[in-house]
Amino acid sequence: MKKIISVILSLVMIVSLLTGCSDGQTPPTSENTGADNSGTEQTAEEKTVTLKLAVESAVGTPGEMSGQKFKEMVEERTKGTVLIDYYPVGQLGTGDDLTEQMQTGSVDMSWRAIEWYSKFEPSWNILLMGFLFRDTEHVYAFLDSDKNIELKENLVKDANLRMLADNGIGSARVLISKKPVNNPDDMTGMNMRVPSIEMYIKTWQGIGVNCVSIPWGESYMALSQGTADALESPLGSIYGMKFFEVAKNITMTNHIYSPYVMVINENSYNKLSDNQKSILEDCAVETGKLFTIYDDESIQKNIELMKADGVTINETPDISAFQQKLSDVAIECEKEGLWPEGLYDYVQGLK
Repeated sequence: MKKIISVILSLVMIVSLLTGCSDGQTPPTSENTGADNSGTEQTAEEKTVTLKLAVESAVGTPGEMSGQKFKEMVEERTKGTVLIDYYPVGQLGTGDDLTEQMQTGSVDMSWRAIEWYSKFEPSWNILLMGFLFRDTEHVYAFLDSDKNIELKENLVKDANLRMLADNGIGSARVLISKKPVNNPDDMTGMNMRVPSIEMYIKTWQGIGVNCVSIPWGESYMALSQGTADALESPLGSIYGMKFFEVAKNITMTNHIYSPYVMVINENSYNKLSDNQKSILEDCAVETGKLFTIYDDESIQKNIELMKADGVTINETPDISAFQQKLSDVAIECEKEGLWPEGLYDYVQGLK
């Protein structure tokens, strides 16, 4: 009997000890810690957000194709928690009208050239100064500079717009003419179709040409009839516009680089989780790289087609002669306040 009582008391003590050790808590498992089987912390459920993306480029062009890839990448990588309503060909507006819609938030995002934001940050006007950059590496040096980082921060404060990526550097603008051109002297007195953009006109007047105002759609006829002896254009547009049929000389002046940038309304950006923001930014940078690749592939193909049609391409014009010719023009533009004082020397000093 004493042995039985002793056993019962021992069991009671063991049960009491086990109960005290557990303190009423359930042993930790992957189910109640929020961790998955890989040991990584799971994020809270994300809300689904839809963003309107406006692209002005025509379907099938490098700008449009890279914009379409952005949509696909974002939706795949966010697992559908960020959806992109994609509107190419200027369906939601173009130019300053589109910029205003982005500020109000009726359009969330755009993928187009950086100069449309120079109205908020005059420093970007300098990108329209002809023969400013030596090559694409020089352009990237500016885009990666502390100065440009400051400009992008100001864009958020001044315009409520955030630049997610600015690395979409495609082909530069070049010269197509009826006669060969290698230096500024070859262009003295030439009638040249120039867009009605202040910096473009200042550039070519400084070179010594007669700037002629002709609508873009009438430029082929102007070259054909002799109203214009030359025009400047993005290299990627020459084949599509068939300018090479009536002007057989292309000079790789590369006088203006116009980076494509992905911009989002700041309020729209702040609707996203940190994870969604990170994915959006990564996809924007990849889109810039794709734009550059698509543009280069298209141009190389078109160059070969134009050469086969008898076009002569001068790949090594005297760029330094053009730059020297325009140094006084750049100084005058800075005095006029088209961009902040000292910015021209800053850009020229970048390595």
